[in-house]
Amino acid sequence: MLAAPPQELAYKTHPDYNYKPAAAKEGYRPRARDKTRQKVVLLVLVLLAIGIAFAKTYLAVQVVLRGYELEALKEEISTIQRENERLQLEVARLKAPERIAAVATTRLGMVAPREGQLYYVPGNNGQYRQLQVAAGETGAEGVETKAPARRSWLAYLAQALQSWLGPGYEAGINS
Repeated sequence: MLAAPPQELAYKTHPDYNYKPAAAKEGYRPRARDKTRQKVVLLVLVLLAIGIAFAKTYLAVQVVLRGYELEALKEEISTIQRENERLQLEVARLKAPERIAAVATTRLGMVAPREGQLYYVPGNNGQYRQLQVAAGETGAEGVETKAPARRSWLAYLAQALQSWLGPGYEAGINS
């Protein structure tokens, strides 16, 4: 059998060959302070895990609640849009000329103008504007016989200014 010659070790061994660390010696008891520290660390870790679990649960519940609120708002928007469409149809129905004419004749007692009650007055840009004289009894010439209304001092002042400024400054008729 072949054997290598004995060599000297590059490091020194402990002089006490039976050396054991303090934890392995008989009668060794960990300090009470070490046990307390381990318990505190363990307690902190458990509390941290519980806190993280509660936080995650809280956030999940908040997400679900926001989802319900979002669905409720979507439903409310849909309801309001349907109501808006219904109201727009109602406005269109109420603005119909046939309906306005029917209400004017039935509820308000209005009548269509007779011949001779409509006059066309020249307006701006050479266009004519229709002017209806108030309903009343017409005379022999087809002109209203209703007494003229009293005019205020402002109307007289406006007429005087218009005649003083001349025909070039006549106010236009509102369309």
